[in-house]
Amino acid sequence: MKENLPKQNPSLGINVFRHGKSRYKQEEVPIEEARDLTAEGVDDVKKSAEALVKLIKPDEEVEIWSSPMGRTLQTAKIIAQVLEEKQALIRKKGDSNKHGIKVFEQFSEVKNFSWKLFYPLVAGGEVEFSGKKFFVDKSLTNPNNLNSSQYFLQEGIKHIDLIYKQRLPEEYVREIEGFEKFVEATKRLMRPLSRLKNIKDKPYRIIIVTHDSLSGFIANVFSGGTMYGINPGEFINLERREGRLIATKVGGLENGNDTVDVVNEFNRKYDHSFLG
Repeated sequence: MKENLPKQNPSLGINVFRHGKSRYKQEEVPIEEARDLTAEGVDDVKKSAEALVKLIKPDEEVEIWSSPMGRTLQTAKIIAQVLEEKQALIRKKGDSNKHGIKVFEQFSEVKNFSWKLFYPLVAGGEVEFSGKKFFVDKSLTNPNNLNSSQYFLQEGIKHIDLIYKQRLPEEYVREIEGFEKFVEATKRLMRPLSRLKNIKDKPYRIIIVTHDSLSGFIANVFSGGTMYGINPGEFINLERREGRLIATKVGGLENGNDTVDVVNEFNRKYDHSFLG
């Protein structure tokens, strides 16, 4: 009568974990050399990891994936240490290192990006680039007074007044227009989420340690448009329910839109039919 039993649907949990507060002194480094977090950042990650442990079911096999940057790798190591202390089952097979952490370039920060060139677009101020010094007028590059996360998510660079853009140095305009766009950065997270939500052979939990730019879309959906990301050292909790991959917690927010499949919503909003 075994064939008459209902089909099993093993649990799936996914956590998108933003790295802790950082000194921003390390780029891509070997995992053993990763030590870019501040003392406060280390403490924040430990507290969040302890909260995350409570979400892990006893039979879930946990994998930790990370961006290759120093601040994400150190965050991932702290998470692994906390999970091991709490006796969570961390998968250490395949191409992971002794910490059980798999490193993926696709979870790295915004590509071709420079904070010193981006931030003046948000807040205004002097820029020195390509041998030139010039002033960026916030009232013309950010007339709606968006914060940096909002500006990135809403692709503020695309909406700068064309006449003002022509007054800025050509090399600078070419550089900022070459920054990876919000949709393309988010796609780097959505593609693996699309594949993961179909895993049904055993109970899994995947912890993805990444950057602020990759968390914005999910935070925005769950919060009904009021959040544009999570704070350093916080995480998003995703669960599979009735075939949908939904958020149940975004940083400190635990009540929100927990009915929308985040992959399908991204696919719907940006018409990326290769997802889902």
